[in-house]
Amino acid sequence: MADLLGGKGANLAQMTRLGLPVPPGFTVTTAACREYLATGEDPGELAAQILGALAELERSIGRELGGRDGRAR
Repeated sequence: MADLLGGKGANLAQMTRLGLPVPPGFTVTTAACREYLATGEDPGELAAQILGALAELERSIGRELGGRDGRAR
């Protein structure tokens, strides 16, 4: 899994699988990171996928990231 998610991403995924308390989030694949580093541009649908993942994260925690007071919506 480290090849896909990187070391930290793989460790977080494993901790989540084990039921340990890990804050909600998402991981960008190493392939997407490598493509960005090689070209300097977002690969394909990355921006749309990140926006979708952020929206889902906000929905799941009931808060708006970057909101003024950080309280639930």
